[in-house]
Amino acid sequence: MSRHGRAAQDGFTLLEAIVAMVIMATALLALYSWLSTSTMALNRAQAQAHAIEDARAALALVEDINPMAEPDGERIAAPLTVRWRSQALTERRPGLSRIGMPTQFDFILYQMDVEVLRDGRMVRQFDLRRTGWEVARPPNLELD
Repeated sequence: MSRHGRAAQDGFTLLEAIVAMVIMATALLALYSWLSTSTMALNRAQAQAHAIEDARAALALVEDINPMAEPDGERIAAPLTVRWRSQALTERRPGLSRIGMPTQFDFILYQMDVEVLRDGRMVRQFDLRRTGWEVARPPNLELD
């Protein structure tokens, strides 16, 4: 074998190197695209999880609100701010005991629209129905 023929067989040609680089670049672009998509999906899932946590915290804050006494308002539990606005859905009704006697309370069913803000930016909005109550009659202290 001649020395000239052997030199042509020892290394890569320029065309082979370019083809290898194109294949590698294509594989790396596909990998980068997959990583980018996965990272964006993870960020969206984490943001959704935080929004659900914020909504649960807001629900705990408005759980003890009597919409008849506070039809609208705001509570702050840093970094969350919870705002609500209530609208009556029913007429005022007297409470009734199991035997049909009036209790000391009157009730109204309310629709509460709740907004949850984190650092001044709205992260969640939901509505719920809550009962408002008010003492309307003195307690019946008669024992049967």
